[in-house]
Amino acid sequence: MAFQNCPFDITPFDKSNLIKTPVLANLNYTNQDFWSMKSRLIDLIQEKFGDDFGDFIESDLAIMLIENWAFIADTLSFKMDQIANEIFIDTVSEIDNAFRLALLVGFKPQPPIGARSLWSLSIGNVLTTDLNIPAPQRIDVSTEDGPKTIELFPADQNNNAIFDENIVITAGNFLNTSVIGLEGETIIQNITGDGSVNQFVNLTTGPVIWNSIRVNIDGNDWKQVDFFTDSNPRKEFRVEYDSLYNAFVLFGNNRAGQIPGESSQVRITYRTGGGVAGNIVTNAIELQRNFSADGFDFNVPVTFVNFTRGEFGYEGDSIETIKRNLPAWLRTQNRVVSGDDFEAFTDQFSTEFNGKIGKSKAILRNYGCAANVVDLYILGADGDDGLAETNNELKIELQEAIDSKKMLTDKVCIRNGVVVEVDVTIDVTMDKFYRKFEDEYRERVDRKTIGFFLLPNWDYEKTLRAVDLLKELSSIKEIASVDINFQTDVAANSGETVTTKFFEIIRPVSIEINFEFE
Repeated sequence: MAFQNCPFDITPFDKSNLIKTPVLANLNYTNQDFWSMKSRLIDLIQEKFGDDFGDFIESDLAIMLIENWAFIADTLSFKMDQIANEIFIDTVSEIDNAFRLALLVGFKPQPPIGARSLWSLSIGNVLTTDLNIPAPQRIDVSTEDGPKTIELFPADQNNNAIFDENIVITAGNFLNTSVIGLEGETIIQNITGDGSVNQFVNLTTGPVIWNSIRVNIDGNDWKQVDFFTDSNPRKEFRVEYDSLYNAFVLFGNNRAGQIPGESSQVRITYRTGGGVAGNIVTNAIELQRNFSADGFDFNVPVTFVNFTRGEFGYEGDSIETIKRNLPAWLRTQNRVVSGDDFEAFTDQFSTEFNGKIGKSKAILRNYGCAANVVDLYILGADGDDGLAETNNELKIELQEAIDSKKMLTDKVCIRNGVVVEVDVTIDVTMDKFYRKFEDEYRERVDRKTIGFFLLPNWDYEKTLRAVDLLKELSSIKEIASVDINFQTDVAANSGETVTTKFFEIIRPVSIEINFEFE
C-alpha cells in the first residue's frame, strides 16, 4: 500500500543559513574548584579578547571581577554536587536527607531503645502487711554522657514491665526481685480531640524511646500500628519520627483508623531517653528510701540495688546504619525467602524490653524438596559496637515475627552465635624525634584500630589477619615498623591470624598499644 501525499522531490536542506556556535577549546567540566575556574576564565578572555585585555596582574580590576565569577561558579558547583549526592543513599551525608530517602521507600529507621536492668528491693524486717511502693520509682544517675534517669516498674514472669501498677513487697517477705529498671523518663501529654480527620499530635519532649507510646482516649486504650491498611475504622494510631527521634502521633479518617471525637480526652504516655549510657554495671547503684506502710506509724527503709547490668541501650540508627541497612531491607520487599532476606529482616528486628539484634547469619539447607531448613544464628546488640548472647524472650518474639513473613514450608531454627573475644597488642616503633608527639600518634593508632574492628566491617566466619590491620596503620607514614599480635582463649588460634567457624564472629576485648622510640 502506497502512502498518500508523500512527495519524493524534497529539496535538500540548506545548512549555510545555520548560526555557527563557536567551539570552546580545551573545555574541561571536571575543573570545578575556584582556582581551576579562575585559570580557565583568564585563558578564555585571553583567547577571545586578547587584543583588549592583556594585563592580568593581581591588582587589576579585571582580576577582581574574574575572582568574583570564579567564586560564584565554585559555590554553584559545590551546591549542585551536594544536591546530587544527597538524593542517593550511597552518598547522602545529612541525617535529615537519609531519613527522607528511607521513608520514601517505607523503611523506618530504628529509634532509641532504653537500657533495662533487674533490681532487688529489700527491707530489714518482715512486715505483717503489704508494702506498696509507687511506680515508677525514679532514680537519677550520673554517666560519662551526662545525667540519666532510670525508672523502676513491677515486672511479670517474663521480666517485662507492668505499667500503671505499684511495686509490692507482700506481707511475710523482706525481698522483691520482680522489679525492672528502664532507662528513660515517663512523660504524660493530655490534649482534647477536635474531631477532624487525620489528626496528629507532636510529642513535646524527645528523643522518644521506641515502642514506648501508649494512647488512651476517653478511657479506652488504642493500638499502635505501622500502617492504616484496613478499610474498617479501628481504635488505632501511627507513630512517625524525625531525624532527631522526636515523634508525633497520627490518627485516621474513619475509613482507615478512627477519628478521635470532638472534645474527646486524649492521654498520651511515652518515655524519653535511650542510648548506651544506660548500660550500667552490676551493683552500680545502691540507695535507700523510706516508705509508709499501712498499720505502722513509722517509715520502712527500702534498699534498692541493680543486681544485673544495664543492657540493650541503643542510640537509634545513625546515618551510617541507615545507609547500610536500607538497601538490604529494600531487596526483601517485605518478605523473607532468601538467606539475605532472613539476615536483612533479622538485623532490623528489635523488641520493647529484650533489646535488638546486633548481627545475624542465615544458612539455608535443602534436602531435595521444596522446603528449606534455615539455621539462623543471632547475637544481640550490646552497647555501641558490642555483641552478646540473646535471651529466650527475644528469640520467641523474633520467631513469631519471622513466621508471619516466611514461606509456609520453611522451617527456621534460631540459634546462638558465638563471639570470639580477642586481645589485640600493637607494638609501634618510631624515630625518637616523634617522642614528644606520642599522645597524638597513640590516638591515631587507636582510632584506626577501632575503625578496623567496627561491626559493619565484620561478619561470621571472617578471618582476622595482622596484615590487614597493618594496611590500615600504614597510612601513618611516620611509623617505622609495627608488630601486631592477637590473643584468644584458644592458644592454637592466637598469633598473627585468628580463624573462625561459620557461627563465630570476632570482637576485640582490649587493645593495647605500646610505643618504642629509637
